[in-house]
Amino acid sequence: MRKRKFGSAAAVAALTGVAILGLAPNASAETPGTCWDNYENAVSGYMSAYDKINCDGFLGMAKGNDKNWGDNAGSFQGNDIFRASSLVNKGTRSEVKFFLGSGANSNFHICLTRAEGFVRDLRDDYWLGDKTFGSVNNSIGSHIWVGRTACSFLAV
Repeated sequence: MRKRKFGSAAAVAALTGVAILGLAPNASAETPGTCWDNYENAVSGYMSAYDKINCDGFLGMAKGNDKNWGDNAGSFQGNDIFRASSLVNKGTRSEVKFFLGSGANSNFHICLTRAEGFVRDLRDDYWLGDKTFGSVNNSIGSHIWVGRTACSFLAV
């Protein structure tokens, strides 16, 4: 009988702790497809782009450069251009440099480093790190893999 009371008391205490700390699941909890999950399950050496925040709505993945996300060649094609809202970098040797528009030669760029791994929401990232130049969200048109020193502006 004593064990039952202790077990019940422990269960009540645990549930009370969860309620007080706000750890109980609720309707606004993150969806199962989070950036962390996607990063953990990503293929080593690739970057991936998603058309929704929190790495949801898979657009595609690339191991090499793709200088035009809107053409019919490369890893990203057609409607992929100007749709990325979150990114994952599981590269093994370099950073990914994303550009406004196609050609991968614009001054308007942002990099996602291997150390960062992913960016959940590009709405808070701006070309050249300045709101004046607009949000990176839904405006990436190309990417290339570069060394760390080629990155002036980093995704946060």
